[in-house]
Amino acid sequence: MSRWLEVTLPATPDTLDDLTARLVAEGFESFQIADPRELEEARPAWEIWDEDVGDGCAVSLYLSPGDRDGLTRLRLLCPELTVRERDEEDWADAWKQHYRPTPVGQKLLIQPAWLPLENGEGRAVFLNNPGMSFGTGLHASTRLCLELLEAADVAGKRVLDIGCGSGILGLCALTLGASAALGVDIDPLAAETARENARLNNLDGRFTAVAGDLLNEDIPVGTDYHIVFTNIIADVILPLAPLVPPLLAPGGGWIVSGIIDHRFSDVQTAAEAAGFTLLNRQTREGWTAIVFTL
Repeated sequence: MSRWLEVTLPATPDTLDDLTARLVAEGFESFQIADPRELEEARPAWEIWDEDVGDGCAVSLYLSPGDRDGLTRLRLLCPELTVRERDEEDWADAWKQHYRPTPVGQKLLIQPAWLPLENGEGRAVFLNNPGMSFGTGLHASTRLCLELLEAADVAGKRVLDIGCGSGILGLCALTLGASAALGVDIDPLAAETARENARLNNLDGRFTAVAGDLLNEDIPVGTDYHIVFTNIIADVILPLAPLVPPLLAPGGGWIVSGIIDHRFSDVQTAAEAAGFTLLNRQTREGWTAIVFTL
């Protein structure tokens, strides 16, 4: 049985964005955000939630028991953090009981893989088992991205997802008719989860996931993508902006999300400096998602 250290960092609505940005800057990209505002909005199909968090915000990460360096760096970021040991199986059971089938947009249904499909409502069904990469599809930024994906008409197109997590964006693109998808994530666990989700949905013949950091590594991801997705945070999107145009086919689009509303102008400036034109902007619950085109 695998054991993990569950590290919880307390936050407030005002400090949450800064805390997640600092975590990403330190190399921590797989984490759970517990925000009671989102929990209430998403009922009855909500994200992972720990009753010990109470009414405040928090960010939780999972480290291997021997990762003393990671724990030390987290203590420097947030001395008030709490740590407890968790069995992977117990952790999975704790959040799976709250995860329910979730319609997204007009065409998609995000279906937990461990639950029977009762009514697909005529939607394209994506079976999801996000594991510890937290890609459930319920966060406002992910839902915005999926809705923009649906509107983009991806049939027959090649897509790239930078920061793929559980693979939900690329795999949903394939579910809606895309011809091929590649997911890239800095976390090897996320890349493996994405590959498992591809197999679960019989999409592994058209999907590839690799682990690596596009900002600091030479990763051969290819070119001529019709759509690139980036659902991360503004501080990562900004340096990625000049790297995306060479990856796109002529007339291709870049769908970005995970942006707190007040960072919209920063992202727009960086994208336009890289040669992009803003095509569409959608907002929800304080988050912004944008479609840029070359």
